[in-house]
Amino acid sequence: MTGAERLLDGRYRLGPAPLARGGMGQVWVGHDTRLDREVAVKFLHFPDGVEDPDMVRRFRREARITAGLQHPGVPAVFDTGTEDGLPYLVMQRVHGIGVHDLIAEQERLSVGWAACVTAQVCSVLSVAHRARLVHRDLKPSNLILEPDGGVKVLDFGLAVALGRPDMSQITRTGHTPGTPAYMAPEQLLNGESTAHSDLYALGCVLYEMLTGQRLFSASTSFGLASKQVSETPRDVRSLRPDVPREVCDVVTALLEKKPEARPRDANEVYGRLIGFVTGLEPLPGVLHPPSLPSPHRMYGTALGRVFGQS
Repeated sequence: MTGAERLLDGRYRLGPAPLARGGMGQVWVGHDTRLDREVAVKFLHFPDGVEDPDMVRRFRREARITAGLQHPGVPAVFDTGTEDGLPYLVMQRVHGIGVHDLIAEQERLSVGWAACVTAQVCSVLSVAHRARLVHRDLKPSNLILEPDGGVKVLDFGLAVALGRPDMSQITRTGHTPGTPAYMAPEQLLNGESTAHSDLYALGCVLYEMLTGQRLFSASTSFGLASKQVSETPRDVRSLRPDVPREVCDVVTALLEKKPEARPRDANEVYGRLIGFVTGLEPLPGVLHPPSLPSPHRMYGTALGRVFGQS
């Protein structure tokens, strides 16, 4: 599906090559000729070239879930359709840098920036969990830091409703969907996904942002899963003594092996971290210069003061 520009559904003009490729799809930059705006078009890809009804079901569910959340930290969904037998999803084009790439570039993030990214993800999780949805695949590569400092949470393709494990996928592939480096012990042991599983994954991300290292590493997925289930992580302060004890305590709480021992919900994590979102140093080449006003920050500041918050 590469070559010259082409028109999708008589409306979306796609570039000559994909912006990104993954195991389950391709993302193209497009232009909505009807509304004159830039979009991202995500096509489902069948690895063996044969249509997979389960993959189609997941893809369409991702569209419904993402469209239904309606949160500034989730890309807006504009349209869906099918082209040459391949389902596609038309979404808001997100500009910015993946947190995975940001960590690689910066080696590790300041406490302020790590808290800022985590707090924004908590806001998205709060909305998702209230809607009884679990993301199931939170990881640095699914988080985008935008030029105005906002964070977008991507890829709800593995999301599942609370209390309804996706047993068809577990049975068909022989493993639980997700990324082992960011999966909670209960997901790895029995496929159970809850809001607390997302909090564990968030703890893995926060640990990585603060230390520049993954929580656990292993040469095989089995070895990695074993560590997630049974090994105690190194304390953040043993790797980075300048991190405040209160922040380390949040990381430790998020990474508890038992779900019930983790924080109550994403709101609690937000409340414990938001006070550390201070002294955010410039990130050259990542953020717009401070002299450029951000409409989103203006809106958020005004809204916060409705209830007497600064």
